[in-house]
Amino acid sequence: MEKMLCTYEGRFETKPAYFNQKPPDNLCLVIAIPCYKEPDVISTLNSLRACVPPSGDVEVIVAVNAPESASEEVLKANKESLRQLEHWKKFNSSSHLHLLIMGEERLPDKTAGAGLARKLAMDEGLRRWVQAGEDGPILCLDSDCLVSSNYLVAAEKVFSQKQVKLAHFQFSHNWRHESDPLLQKGIVAYELHLRCFIQGLKWAGYPFAVHTVGSCMAVRASSYARSGGMNKRKAGEDFYFMHKLLPLGGYVDLPATVFPSCRISDRVPFGTGRAQLEWKSGQRDLQTYSMEVFQVLKVFFDRVEELFQQDCEQLQIPASLQNPLERLSFGQRIRQFRKESKTHVVFAKKFWSWMDGFMVLKLVHHLRDHGFPNQPILKVSEELIRHYQAISESLDPEIKQLREDLILVNTRS
Repeated sequence: MEKMLCTYEGRFETKPAYFNQKPPDNLCLVIAIPCYKEPDVISTLNSLRACVPPSGDVEVIVAVNAPESASEEVLKANKESLRQLEHWKKFNSSSHLHLLIMGEERLPDKTAGAGLARKLAMDEGLRRWVQAGEDGPILCLDSDCLVSSNYLVAAEKVFSQKQVKLAHFQFSHNWRHESDPLLQKGIVAYELHLRCFIQGLKWAGYPFAVHTVGSCMAVRASSYARSGGMNKRKAGEDFYFMHKLLPLGGYVDLPATVFPSCRISDRVPFGTGRAQLEWKSGQRDLQTYSMEVFQVLKVFFDRVEELFQQDCEQLQIPASLQNPLERLSFGQRIRQFRKESKTHVVFAKKFWSWMDGFMVLKLVHHLRDHGFPNQPILKVSEELIRHYQAISESLDPEIKQLREDLILVNTRS
């Protein structure tokens, strides 16, 4: 593990170790939490404290952060967060929960943001595991989230299986706890959009159709280091991180739930907080990607196996995908993969590593903008339900529930 850390720190930009104290002898989980202008990080800690205790100790690393150009308002809010954290640490730490506090408030404006803040805490989590001489999990959480009571024990049990490298908790926005009816409607619609997108890709045959919510990610320390760690993107860091690791295998869903906040945020250009801001200001409506988008992708994905033996020109690729695939040098890539692959399995692995989540999202947006515009989210969710029933496969149960919830909040407004 020490050699792996040296390699990681030598190849990738990192800060010096923040903590010197030795980790607990029976460390079983490390949780990394970025905290920026957060009014109620203590609720997150109390939620963790209320969980069923795991068999070992848990370290919770909170990285209070801000850019160099942070306003007095931000610095004042962070100062209050630090005060609350120190107070909680002094009076509320339990025998199995250990709080470690980082203060990083002069981050370069060019890179300061969600990705760097998460990286600071996760890098420190990696060091804690190296010091402990173990290859345990780093759980990502946000400072405005609550968790289900089995959050800790579920993570401990799943990562006791050495083949598990990457995982994702379930998530559910507690819209009933939101006092603003408009934000209630917005968050239900946004979560339904997220779930329809992933279920649509899954139905189309995309092998890495999984959610990538930053506050729900979990990764084994060695996998984190070998993949180059967290990126410094100001937004979408979770999406890119997950899709970098998914092709490597070892992914599982975690049977516990994170409850993200429903609140507005202007910190990042997209994501839950931004969606709520746009919804509140009337810039977002109740629409999502049409079912036709996923139908086109399904025709394409169903023919990937044939590409191992057939030239692209012989394959009937949907006309609506030909232009974007040409721009991605599709034919050249396929010829390269075939040349480098002796079996279907090797070819498929190379293809799907190239056709990552970002590439698929590009195709989805091209289809949306060229002939398959977004459709009402209630219509799309109903079509998805019917398609899954037709093939007798299980559908994310939250889609049906959220659809009912959206109808309910619509009748209230």
